[in-house]
Amino acid sequence: HYPTISTDMLEQVRDRRSGLCNDAKVAGSWLLSSAKLLYYRLFAMLYGLAGSFAEVVLVNSSWTRNHIVALWKMPERTVTTYPPCDTAALAELPLERAQKDFPGKLVLSLAQFRPEKNHALQ
Repeated sequence: HYPTISTDMLEQVRDRRSGLCNDAKVAGSWLLSSAKLLYYRLFAMLYGLAGSFAEVVLVNSSWTRNHIVALWKMPERTVTTYPPCDTAALAELPLERAQKDFPGKLVLSLAQFRPEKNHALQ
């Protein structure tokens, strides 16, 4: 499950920080921020209510689990199931590579490309 609304989104609006889910115009206005925070809290409450009908919730990471548990408030029914990943082929790769193959530093980041992941920050 991927959360529709997350505690990160609520915190960003509450703290009046501009960013992916909070426009600078909204962040700069007490009135707009208050209205948006009220909307987000109402949405989160309804989201949690809908989630409360689930018998079992499967999440794919500790990040998602933390957000679902915070919003749905049912840690006993939330199970983290990490996606299968065959690493046998990766384990065969030599750790030392010739300088000509990679003249600089190489960072491999495996993730879903989503704006809130802020890949540029990595």
